[in-house]
Amino acid sequence: MLKFTSSASALILAALIAAHPVAANAEHLNLSQGWSVHKGDAVGANQGSYDDRGWTQVVAPHDASIMDGPDGTPFDAKATAGQDSGYLPGGVVWYRKHLNLTDAQVNQVAKLNFEAVYMDAEIWVNGQSVATHRYGYTAFSVDLTGKLRAGDNLIAVRVNHEDPSSRWYAGTGLIRPVSLDLQNCVHIEPESVAITTPVATPQTGEVVVATTIANCAAKPQSVELVSEVVAVDGKVVARSAMPISASIKAGVPLTQKLTVSSPALWSTDAPNLYTLVQRVRIDGAVVDERRTRFGIRTISVDAVNGLRINGQPVRLRGGNIHHDNYMLGAAGFHDADTRKVALMKAAGYNAIRNAHNPASRATLEAADELGMLVIDEAFDAWNKDKRPKDYARFFADNWQEDITSLVISGRNHPSVLFWSIGNEIPESGTPLGVETGHKLTALVRRLDPSRPVTQAVNAEPPLDDAQFATSDVAGYNYHPYLFAGDHEKFPNRVMFTSESTSKDAFQYWRPVETMPWVIGDFVWTAVDYIGETGIGWMGYSQDWQKLGPYPWHLAYCGEIDAIGRKRPAAYYREVLWKTGIDPISAFVRQPDGTEDLPDRHLFPITPPHLDWSLDDVHPSWTWPAQEGKALEVDVYSEFPQVELFLNGKSLGRKAVGVDSEYKAIYAVPYAPGRLVAVGYRDGREAGRWELRTAGDPALAQLSSDRTQIRANGEDLAYVNLKLVDENGTPIYARSGDRKVTVHVSGAATLAGIGNGNPMDASSFQSGVRSTFHGQLAFVLRSLNQAGEIHVEVEIEGLPTQYLTLNAVSDTAGQGDN
Repeated sequence: MLKFTSSASALILAALIAAHPVAANAEHLNLSQGWSVHKGDAVGANQGSYDDRGWTQVVAPHDASIMDGPDGTPFDAKATAGQDSGYLPGGVVWYRKHLNLTDAQVNQVAKLNFEAVYMDAEIWVNGQSVATHRYGYTAFSVDLTGKLRAGDNLIAVRVNHEDPSSRWYAGTGLIRPVSLDLQNCVHIEPESVAITTPVATPQTGEVVVATTIANCAAKPQSVELVSEVVAVDGKVVARSAMPISASIKAGVPLTQKLTVSSPALWSTDAPNLYTLVQRVRIDGAVVDERRTRFGIRTISVDAVNGLRINGQPVRLRGGNIHHDNYMLGAAGFHDADTRKVALMKAAGYNAIRNAHNPASRATLEAADELGMLVIDEAFDAWNKDKRPKDYARFFADNWQEDITSLVISGRNHPSVLFWSIGNEIPESGTPLGVETGHKLTALVRRLDPSRPVTQAVNAEPPLDDAQFATSDVAGYNYHPYLFAGDHEKFPNRVMFTSESTSKDAFQYWRPVETMPWVIGDFVWTAVDYIGETGIGWMGYSQDWQKLGPYPWHLAYCGEIDAIGRKRPAAYYREVLWKTGIDPISAFVRQPDGTEDLPDRHLFPITPPHLDWSLDDVHPSWTWPAQEGKALEVDVYSEFPQVELFLNGKSLGRKAVGVDSEYKAIYAVPYAPGRLVAVGYRDGREAGRWELRTAGDPALAQLSSDRTQIRANGEDLAYVNLKLVDENGTPIYARSGDRKVTVHVSGAATLAGIGNGNPMDASSFQSGVRSTFHGQLAFVLRSLNQAGEIHVEVEIEGLPTQYLTLNAVSDTAGQGDN
């Protein structure tokens, strides 16, 4: 059995700032605002004298690849990376920001923090080159102690995104947040804080904290480190105080053990969180304070009992995600990344595989809060490339730094379940691949021995067996037929499907239900994404080079589409998982000869093997010119019996279950009206689902996920627009789609607009889009001023709609990690 509960090492390594300093003599400066950007090289832009008045003003996170070109769209049919990048360009991009500091601030210990810059970045401060960082997805910090000055300081960043750099859409620029930490000479090294909970029972929670206290002074310091565990209600539930002698210009590593009685344990069903508050005192005065949020929980895995969290069995209902946020591009705004996790949780997922790069801090924070487990992944390539300009160019010199950043950035998050060292590595199973796998795994274990290490492998036996031996848990990409035989050969191997196809959901999930050594399944993919264009159209079943030609830009394989709608496959997965969210649903297979829906052209064939397209069924009972023709209706049900009614007439009851793969199939002569599926348990109605024939569009309904946002220049509100007929029935047929124009005024700006149409390569920023299957969505971003936000939405041929939201002063203070 593998049991991962040991205390992690305290290592002083430059990586993501693990928690915000928020008290005396410490400042955390959010550097999201005031950036200028220029696409293309700019000689001398690293110098303060450079004239950047013609540059575009932007907010970080920012993605330069989705900025509109001269023709009013960011897309380019001739983009170097083509279908990989969704026909969006990379290139050289410059950023500049001026930062005004006081005398007191510049005398502090200073660290400039970048959560991710895509990619191959060089950083200058006041004209001096201070750092380079190659990988586009890992966090890094730059020590600026002594390099800042009172008054104006210039930060300049040059990004060199050479294409093709990735098999999916990467974006370009400052894609995640930027900040500056100013600390006292005696302080907690932020990257040193490591929290583990080796004991997590209803009676006792043991919290082990590794910390390093740094002293930059030329004399020793007598200090006290006070650590408190604070519950969500503000009550201190454990405390430790430790006197320390901090040596001259050195760091003092130390470990504290705290015990929490009757802890509220963290799990996917009850994601309870605590905050570790650490204070450094000198002569009784607080000189540094850090807050780190964590959960009390244990992880164990073995081939007999499967995966257990706090001793309780858990099956991984997983989905893969890429990092982009569609209409915002790769910009990892906190609210955008949080929304993606929330959409998955609401659809019944309990686990995320962040493919194929380290997850953002916002993703991990949302997973902590919502109760989602995360497989946090390092790389898509090691020594051998998959694309000529990908990370393999830098792997040999940078893998240790990037693995370190991955682990330090995520190790205090209870949501992080496994560390994944790679995906479908070309050299898997070869001597080079095995040697590299062992090296990566060894470093991960030194940094965090509390979690298993995994790798997603698609090599055939015996190459996969050699590669699996380098880590703790075996991730199989598209190989469920190996589970039974591999268990006979390797009875102690713990397995899961790290990637699966949606159409084969039953075949992938059944082993999880029947084989204890198979602990979960992660579908490709949970949420749609930019790039790998059209794999949801025809997969590998036709020539890959003909896949998703321009204007295709989405993969179109997400069970949740790009604007957040659940597609039929997501409803089927809910039934398969027996989540109780939508225990019965019904969809109609698109008949031949219907051109009103473009999806007929999106699903032209039935491929023989790997096929990422979703089943060609739709949530619509509006099929003009099909009267009297038999249409296939697929009913998905957790209930053991279903009955289908058309306009009140029963079309018969059918049994559903494992033998039918939880589906009941009906042939229904089409007639407009109401199609109702009813589920029965113990002979009684237990649930129903209805589809109604829609008339012409009569109204556009607006709904926002928030009515109030903070006036901090970063908060987002997502607004959905849905077309309905005069009876409120949603419009789905493409003939009902309408052109929409969005105008925003007041205390916010339009951050992006999209519709989920994989072939609509128009601007994300113009405010003009047509609906797709009767819907679209747009995003509002707050400005740095409080007040009302006014939204006016013009809809072709329909009444204009209005929406008012509020931006309030940002007085929330600093958040916990």
